[in-house]
Amino acid sequence: MSCYLSRGIRRAVFDDAPAILSIFQHCDLFASTGYRQANISLIDVMDWLENITDRHPILVLEEQGDVIAWCSIEPFYGLPAFDGACEISLYVLPNQQGKGIATRLFHGLETERQRLGFTHLVAYIYLSNLASQRFFKRQGFEQWGRLPNIAQNEQIKEDVLLLGKEF
Repeated sequence: MSCYLSRGIRRAVFDDAPAILSIFQHCDLFASTGYRQANISLIDVMDWLENITDRHPILVLEEQGDVIAWCSIEPFYGLPAFDGACEISLYVLPNQQGKGIATRLFHGLETERQRLGFTHLVAYIYLSNLASQRFFKRQGFEQWGRLPNIAQNEQIKEDVLLLGKEF
């Protein structure tokens, strides 16, 4: 039995940790300033992988043996009333963006929706990340809120948009 869900999409394994970290560091606004690179390490990503569950997986998209994108869904909030809601994170290597990779990965996650049991997805997107905003809106997400200047370090203050989709 194949571990692939569809067209190169599979559940992440421990050996994917370096690729997941590298993709995150290439894509995250705060990682590019050096702020998060010191705070998110390989050990952190290994911890993420150790804590995934059947209902809250990390999926990777692999092409020619290389992980080029990943997404995860996590519990949105720690109360039982919110069990159907999940936070989604989705990252694609910059040199692979604009090729439909994120769409493939998102649709792979959607095909698993019934089994995973989520009814809502929530995404937190930096206000300056227009490409990500456009992507999620194309997938049917709507803006549910805006968190002013919530993301901060010494060099950046950034609003974060709360985008959501109800299935």
